[in-house]
Amino acid sequence: MASGEDRHLDELGRLAETLGLEVAGTLEQTRRDGVGYLGRGKREELRDLVRKLGASFVLADDELSASQARVLERDAGATVVDRTELIIRIFEAHARDAASRLQVELADLEYRLPRLKGRNPELSRLAGGGGGGGRGATRGPGEQQLEYDRRDIRERISVIRRKLRTEEASRAVRGARLRSGGPPKVALVGYTNAGKTTILNRLSGAGKSTRDWLFETLETTTRLVEGGGSRPDFVVTDTVGFIRKLPTQLVHSFASTLEAARDADVLVICADASSPELEEEVRVARETLRELLQTADGSRAPAEILCFNKVDLIPHHRVVHLRNRHPDAVLTSALSGEGCEALLERIYETIAGMWERVELLVPHEEYAIVSRLHGRAEVHSRRHTERGVLMEVTLPREDAARYEGYRVAAAST
Repeated sequence: MASGEDRHLDELGRLAETLGLEVAGTLEQTRRDGVGYLGRGKREELRDLVRKLGASFVLADDELSASQARVLERDAGATVVDRTELIIRIFEAHARDAASRLQVELADLEYRLPRLKGRNPELSRLAGGGGGGGRGATRGPGEQQLEYDRRDIRERISVIRRKLRTEEASRAVRGARLRSGGPPKVALVGYTNAGKTTILNRLSGAGKSTRDWLFETLETTTRLVEGGGSRPDFVVTDTVGFIRKLPTQLVHSFASTLEAARDADVLVICADASSPELEEEVRVARETLRELLQTADGSRAPAEILCFNKVDLIPHHRVVHLRNRHPDAVLTSALSGEGCEALLERIYETIAGMWERVELLVPHEEYAIVSRLHGRAEVHSRRHTERGVLMEVTLPREDAARYEGYRVAAAST
């Protein structure tokens, strides 16, 4: 059910299916009503539709105020769930690590604080209570008693924020260490369900879940892709997907997964080529990235590669249209592997313009340079010789000139 001009019922239906709900029918209205979200006549139409279809839930494609939800629930005769609560339940079902579960709980409490109407127990059961194996993993927010009064909720929010600030500080230290050296960094970003995890699996051979569910990936997953020869190794990170009208609480909560994009040397912007709203989804992804990178510390902006995935799901004339409209994009079908080698080549080409693999001979009396390289470059090999330390390293191209005097030759191809 949607009201107003910004309606995306197909996406709302896919969100519902992610929790195991079946879409029985839809209803739209061209304007939003301040009292009951839908106007009185539309609410009567909704009630008749609920009775006819035997629906258990009414899903709204916007965030509802407490009063709007009460009016709509009363008139529809069914449990009402707005878009924000639906997405929170999805995040809850897919949160795996402790930090993710805390972030989901924080978003849930911030959403519920002005409402205090309790959660929908039926929807919590559908969400699976956080999923995962083991007793600790199954006791997510969906199975906890969260009927706090306002004071208790605020106290719990304060506790969670303190814990997350500690985690954020630790993450910042880890991020500083990563930025100071190591292999080039590639982040897979883009609209949710574009196939980023499947692409990561193809690039790295990782065995991560690739089910066709929205928000399948919440926590950051990073894998090493080994280059060999003149190619450098690089790390590739899968990130949480972007989506229209993602609740503000969750955008901030999952900043940790987006930091991989901020710290990356190369961004692979992934999009579902079969989506009827492909161009809009690319726009949403790029706008989200633009906002993210504006908060960065002024460091060099990452290079971008546009990747249209799932081309096996579109007809040939559509493929031709995409190639003409986006000549620089890489077209892939990660599920079958089609185009993934071309994507890998594009990544290496992009890295080659930013990083360089060289062989250096550092005299023993200048050993401090060896220590400095370990903090700045990716060291592939290191061997002591009579003349000094022979090293093969990959380092940022702007740094290569500093070590020109120690350079033996470019790494053999």
